[in-house]
Amino acid sequence: MATAGAFGARVKRVEDPRFLMGQARYVDDIKLPKTLDVAFVRSSYAHAKIVSIDISKALAHPGVHRIMTGEEAKTLCKPIRVDIPAEKFPAKYKACDFPAIAVGKVKFVGDIVAAVVATNRYVAEDAAELVEVNYEPLTPVVDAEKAMLSDSPLIHEGWDDNLMLSAKIDSGEVDRAFKEADVTVSGRFQMNRHCAAAMENRAVIAHHDSTLKQMTVWSSSQMPHLVRTKIAEAIGYPEHNLRVISPDVGGGFGLKACIFPEELVLAMLTRELGRPIRWIEDRRENFYGSYHAKDELCYGEMALKKDGTILGVKGKFIGDIGAYTSYPWTPCFEPMQAALAYPGPYKIKNVRVEAYGVVTNKVTSSPYRGVGLPAAQYTMEHLLDLAANKLGMDPVELRRKNIMCTADFPCVSATGLAYDSASPLESLDLGVKQIGNAAFRTQQQEARKNGKYIGIGFSSMIEMTTFGFEYWKAIGFPSVSGYDSAHIRVDPNGGVTLTVGTMSHGQGHATVYAQLVADGLGCKVEDVTMIQGDTANTPYGWGTWGSRSAVAGGGAVINATTRIREKMVRVAANLMEVSPRDLEVKDGKISVKGVPGKNMTLRDVAQAAVYTADVTADEEPGLEASNYYKAPTPYANATHIAVVEVDSGTGFVKIKRYLVVEDCGKMINPLIVEGQIAGGVAQGIGQALFEHHIYDESGQIQTTSFMDYLIPTAADIPPIEFAHIETLCPISVGGIKGMGEGGAIAPPPAIANAICDALSPFGWRTIDQLPMSPEVVHALTMKPVQKN
Repeated sequence: MATAGAFGARVKRVEDPRFLMGQARYVDDIKLPKTLDVAFVRSSYAHAKIVSIDISKALAHPGVHRIMTGEEAKTLCKPIRVDIPAEKFPAKYKACDFPAIAVGKVKFVGDIVAAVVATNRYVAEDAAELVEVNYEPLTPVVDAEKAMLSDSPLIHEGWDDNLMLSAKIDSGEVDRAFKEADVTVSGRFQMNRHCAAAMENRAVIAHHDSTLKQMTVWSSSQMPHLVRTKIAEAIGYPEHNLRVISPDVGGGFGLKACIFPEELVLAMLTRELGRPIRWIEDRRENFYGSYHAKDELCYGEMALKKDGTILGVKGKFIGDIGAYTSYPWTPCFEPMQAALAYPGPYKIKNVRVEAYGVVTNKVTSSPYRGVGLPAAQYTMEHLLDLAANKLGMDPVELRRKNIMCTADFPCVSATGLAYDSASPLESLDLGVKQIGNAAFRTQQQEARKNGKYIGIGFSSMIEMTTFGFEYWKAIGFPSVSGYDSAHIRVDPNGGVTLTVGTMSHGQGHATVYAQLVADGLGCKVEDVTMIQGDTANTPYGWGTWGSRSAVAGGGAVINATTRIREKMVRVAANLMEVSPRDLEVKDGKISVKGVPGKNMTLRDVAQAAVYTADVTADEEPGLEASNYYKAPTPYANATHIAVVEVDSGTGFVKIKRYLVVEDCGKMINPLIVEGQIAGGVAQGIGQALFEHHIYDESGQIQTTSFMDYLIPTAADIPPIEFAHIETLCPISVGGIKGMGEGGAIAPPPAIANAICDALSPFGWRTIDQLPMSPEVVHALTMKPVQKN
């Protein structure tokens, strides 16, 4: 097994056997005696006043123990709310309350109206149907652009419009750029509303022990420490007596990096009833109750010279953020990130871009893998191919004309992003070489002679990762921070216990962190035991989201490992009666330089330091260290290339090849990097071709099962091809950059550009809405309607 030198090795995931053998333990696997179940009464209206609630019939139903309504809950629990100090935040923002149970008014279909507690879920569901709610319907607001109009009905009391966020960035001389342009192109693109659709839905069990005066909450969460803090704060419970445990989590993708009303309700109920309370979300609830994402309307304009030089761009991103706020991010994070990321990896100095977060009577939106960037990426990359077609240029050459290379970094983008390092041009060139672009064009012409339409599409991106400590501090965001933590303890036998503040839900942290420890201490990967997800046993941390764990968590692990390594050398030097300067750690041993036979193992040192406390008088016994690492904000980059075949008669799209060239700095484990990319690409293909939450004009969601909401299957995902560049990050420990979200960001424009390229004999036109269903694609083969 891997020891020293494990950093960068293709080590197989150590956590996989447990999952493959069915020995994982999710929230629903936790069985506590006398557990009661909850079913929620949810609004059937998108926008309505609650006139009255009659719970008498439901309460009389056999097996029902308790029914809680909003009027009761508001006296016991603070609402979910994010207040942002205006003096630092670079946007106009309004806060709103999201009550654990609706009070006086419901604001989306699925809003919680009451919680029914019963002996089991079946009884609770039956009783929930007996709760009689009298509503006074109000006009639903379901179109974000119409919601911005002055005559739109208002959703939140006390607001003078429906804007949670409005922001504008104006950099350079945009008007002059467009005035001097030889060519301009523009587009309006509707990004589809979709969701994380994790294998494991959300789940919560709460248990209050009245004798010990302690509460334990099990939650399928990416951020257990934040969940603990916010439950304690909301219901007025001593945080030191509250324990939150995230056991194995079956996928999160950002959805589970929030505090939810259901967690607050169960904490209130168990505190009152003194029995374990359980809620396991079903798929229907997941679709109309859990947060959605990426419902954005994108306007883009680009000004260019005849030679393809981009002079400037304009953009506007209107995010349909749903009814309430999400904590800690707010739904505004989506359009704001889109605006900031709009220029991408291109040398564009003149940028004017607006961002709006608009409340509507839909499920609240919140960050989901790639937050904000898919909208920016689609707008920029699709406009580039439109411009290339108008200029008569090859799309690759247009990108080469404008894209940055390694020598251009570090730099600051026109929207104010501080890029540390990246290799956009080099990644593009490597991708073009590996895909065989010139040979493909020959194949394309031959295919067209035979009535087949194949195309190639490119998408180059640069991705903010980690969202480090200074990032949150600079914008004055009070609800989250950018550090993370690790504690390492070496036992007398040389085994290592690692506790971390991050929370893996499929990323392979147990493997990559063990590699970092093994590399630093000279132990074996299998000698490292990782503990996560339990607030009673782990240092306070911010969980896993935003492509941050390798940088923030990994940095903390490396720093803690370095401290132990330094102490190992001091202890060994004392025992071998040499100077620490004369020692080196190599091949799992601490040896005297030039005298390899004179050495000690990690176990030798651990027994001396931990078991016998044989250290110098000024040295503490033991061999352990902690680190709280204030992580930076590195930028990763990638180029995605899609090759597709389109059936012109039906609009059906078959992805023939898909290549990703990824630069995420120093890779801890290339095998896991490729796994993360492949999973992200699958989700990106889902956004591009399949997934769409649809609402009708009354605010009723039409997609509440996998019969209606399509996700890609294994048959829809091609084998992913990979190539790597490693541009070491100059600002992070270990040269590491994040990469967990990149795979999901770039596929939609790569696939759209490939489809348009394939169907270019019918006339090159943009794809203005996602998903690119067969109906949408087939329309590209139709002659454009002539305007009189």
